[in-house]
Amino acid sequence: MVKKIASIGRGGVGKTCFIAGLARVLADHGPLLLIDADPDQNLAEAVGIDMGGEGLKSISSLLFDVKAGRLDPRIEKAPLAQKVDYLLSRQGLYEGDRFDFFSLGTKWTEGCYCQPNNILKGLIGRLEAGYRYVLVDSPAGLEHLNRRITVSLDDIFAIIDASKKAMDNALRAKRIAEEIRISFGRFFLVAGHGRPGGCPAAPAGDSGFECAGALAVDPAVARLCMEGGSLFTLPESSPFLESVRAVARAAGYL
Repeated sequence: MVKKIASIGRGGVGKTCFIAGLARVLADHGPLLLIDADPDQNLAEAVGIDMGGEGLKSISSLLFDVKAGRLDPRIEKAPLAQKVDYLLSRQGLYEGDRFDFFSLGTKWTEGCYCQPNNILKGLIGRLEAGYRYVLVDSPAGLEHLNRRITVSLDDIFAIIDASKKAMDNALRAKRIAEEIRISFGRFFLVAGHGRPGGCPAAPAGDSGFECAGALAVDPAVARLCMEGGSLFTLPESSPFLESVRAVARAAGYL
């Protein structure tokens, strides 16, 4: 059965690094799909995918092609969802040896992200059955929860730093998910690189959070982020990877 996992949190706390590290840890434990739902599009780089070099486009870019009429004549009269599925299979979905990947991308036209998000929601529903794990790298903030990119998740990981704002963000995210009826199983806190000392003890007891651990500070990760390198190049002995494995074990994935 597929397990859907998402990272959330404020900007800069390490959401993308966590998902990339978790992908590295879980890559040999069943078919894996990575989804970059963040318009900033950092996950591809973090897992070693050159979108341009692979000839890949984001969901937003594919929608722009549809609206601009840049289509194979054979699908011009097909419903929108079929057009996107057709284009995704040829230009949007990275299919690798260790994981598959696609990206929401940056909005190229005026208006909100409603249509790309709705398309993404449908794609997740149609694709997820073929995978053991689906990992979603969410945008910073809370607005994406209101868009309900996915209506059900098994586990949510809130990556937090040392600030009170980070805990407030996690509390609001959990409340919003409950209020708009996003179904989720567990809501974990993970202390990011900027939170020495690990998860706070008190909130977990009275808010329904589970503390899954802390991400280790690793100079190699900082270097790769600066250089645009892939976290899949980290050695097995990496302190960061060891800390992600510990989180995965705490969540019961390993």
